[in-house]
This record gives sequence, C-alpha cells and structure tokens, in this order.
Amino acid sequence: MGHTPALVLGRRTDVLAWNASAHALLAGHLDPTAPDRPEERPNLSRMLFLDPHTRDLYVDRERKARAVVGSLRQVAGRHPEDALLASLVGELSMASAEFAALWGDHRVRPCEADAYRLRHPLCGELTVTQQILVPARSPEQSLVLVTTGAEDSGAQDALALLATGSGRQSAGSGDGGESGDMSPSTRAVPRSRSVS
Repeated sequence: MGHTPALVLGRRTDVLAWNASAHALLAGHLDPTAPDRPEERPNLSRMLFLDPHTRDLYVDRERKARAVVGSLRQVAGRHPEDALLASLVGELSMASAEFAALWGDHRVRPCEADAYRLRHPLCGELTVTQQILVPARSPEQSLVLVTTGAEDSGAQDALALLATGSGRQSAGSGDGGESGDMSPSTRAVPRSRSVS
C-alpha cells in the first residue's frame, strides 16, 4: 500500500490495527502499539468527540461527527443487543453534548467514502478521502483507507512525509518493516474492550 494510511476498525469503531501512516496521520499522539492491547485500544468515535487532538484535526469536524454518529446508529440498529455499543453511546452522550444532540437526531447514514479537510500539526492543511471497505468474510470489521486526489501533490507529499517519519518512530509496532505494514492484531481480532 506504499504510503496509504490504512486502519482496521471493529463495528464499535475500536481500532484493531493501523499502519504507521494511519497512526501518524490520525493519532500520532497515541501509543502506536495500543491496538495490540484490547484494554487500551483507541476508539475513533471517542477520539472524535473527547480527544482535543482529534477534534482539532478535522477542519470540517461537524460533518465528520455527523457521519460517525450516523454510522454508529446504523450499527446499533443491526445489533440492538450490543451492550458494549450501548455503553459507548451512553459514555459519549454523558461526556459530549454535541454527541448527545447528534444521537438524538436519529439520522442513519452509512459512510462509505467522503472527503475531509484536515489540519495536521506537522503537515498543515490537506484534503483526504476516507474510504471504508467491509470484507465479505469479516462483516464486523472495516478497512479504512485514506487517500488523496491524484492532482493534489502537496497532500500526497504530506502523507509520504508522515509515512517516512512515522516508520522509524513506530518500529516497535507490528513487525516494524514497511510503513504500509499492518499491526499483528489483524491476524486474530480479539473482542473489543469494555467501555466504562
């Protein structure tokens, strides 16, 4: 995948694995090996609403927030018995008035691909497209690929710079080789952690 940021999410948006490029782009302030430890896995929904770094990352954060909540609502409709998802929704509703308002709106929005402007602390502003692919054999997981437009060489250069810098930084995660390598947690996906 070269410099393409990629991450694997569970149905509750827990990060099950990410390559060095995705870590550097979306969560460089977090431990790159966190997805390998179920009790410490980052959760993209929690990060978007509660983590200052992630909140500042999205220039058009409100649109991203609507997409995330719409997607969570879709998962809740398919899995009404999911106690961990209910706990996550409860936690976010209590901690974020914004989340509570969006959740109360009851909009369901599958989010398969969308472009977002990011304000990265190292690379400045860039526009990326986040594409979500759901493997037929693992419908409880999704692969998120972050790409740039072919004409946007500045954004492509920024992703390449992050991949190069993060490859050395996170050599302890996964097998530490290429920046495109995924963490070993993609081989066997443990259950998501409890949310308190």
